[in-house]
Amino acid sequence: MPRLPKEGPPPPPDGYVWSDEAARRLGLSRRTLWNYRQLDKGPKAKRYRGRLVYAIADIDAHKKTALDADDEERAHDSRPAEPRPTGPRRSE
Repeated sequence: MPRLPKEGPPPPPDGYVWSDEAARRLGLSRRTLWNYRQLDKGPKAKRYRGRLVYAIADIDAHKKTALDADDEERAHDSRPAEPRPTGPRRSE
């Protein structure tokens, strides 16, 4: 593994963030973001100087589609509450 210079990694290109910042913006761990990348489930990543970068626009688009999908799932998965029995309680 190459050693990083003492001043730290170079800044990502404009409009991109490193993978740790992308994970923070998405509210995920870096490992989960990596798993999503392997499954083609998350935002698209590119290589820049040997490291992964994510476009900020792709991160925002992924967050929006994920929120929209969650809203649709909640609307269709819910069912009305079951009626409560009425009448005297039984003592055991």
